[in-house]
Amino acid sequence: MDSQPKRFRDYAAALSDFEREVWVQCPQCQQTALSRGLEQATSWRLTCTHCAYSKTASRRASQRKPMPWWRTDWWGEYRQRAGAVDPLFGLPLWLQTPCCGHVLWAYNPDHLDFLETYITATLRERQGGKGNHHGIAVRLPPWMKLAKHRPGLIKAVQKLRARSQPLRFS
Repeated sequence: MDSQPKRFRDYAAALSDFEREVWVQCPQCQQTALSRGLEQATSWRLTCTHCAYSKTASRRASQRKPMPWWRTDWWGEYRQRAGAVDPLFGLPLWLQTPCCGHVLWAYNPDHLDFLETYITATLRERQGGKGNHHGIAVRLPPWMKLAKHRPGLIKAVQKLRARSQPLRFS
């Protein structure tokens, strides 16, 4: 058995690093759909491979917040789903599950990998340097940082990983 603690060192990643591809629930058929940023990074396309639903949205580069922040129904959806909604279309995330009295969610498998690395680490080191207080790891909710929740979190991550395995988007 390895007595070395499992380390987590990357505090530089931001939630927006995982926004380029967000797995959501299709508003038409409730199957998996993909909200993907297009090349210019100001337009997104929502596509469902199950029912061919498609929608495009854009935001100007000068805007700091995505479109749904100004829609009144977006906040209701956000609160109802404990933040587990797509940042542009406001749709429920595909990768979400109840956990420790809260909701564990991820935008995509890469985001899930990041969370798993953080959750399973027994030693979490903060990187020095300017501006590291904006990273996603620093901003995770307190319940996710507690050692007593680690077993439940690991189980929830495994459940989300199983839900994402059969899916592949090209």
